[in-house]
Amino acid sequence: MAVTLAQAKNWLKIDSDITDDDELITELISAANEYIEGRTGKRNNGSALYDQCIRLLVCHWYENRAIYSSKPGAINPIPHSADALIIHIAQCGIFPTIGDDSP
Repeated sequence: MAVTLAQAKNWLKIDSDITDDDELITELISAANEYIEGRTGKRNNGSALYDQCIRLLVCHWYENRAIYSSKPGAINPIPHSADALIIHIAQCGIFPTIGDDSP
């Protein structure tokens, strides 16, 4: 996993000594990676761009944990910046295709 818990917590502006949500954040990192792979068919090759997409998704999902809100319009879709990166990753030839075991 390219994005570490410490990096994600730094991105979320959570002090390293606050550990209440460490398990949740770790799961969000894994989920974001799986989500990108599922949407693009591409694996992370250590790219800063792929890692940025993971951080954006983790941040979005961490800050929008509710699936229901009594306020109209309060549930936010995935931000355009993350969607744009996902499209780029899917179309860019530098990322290895899932199932391609060549280096």
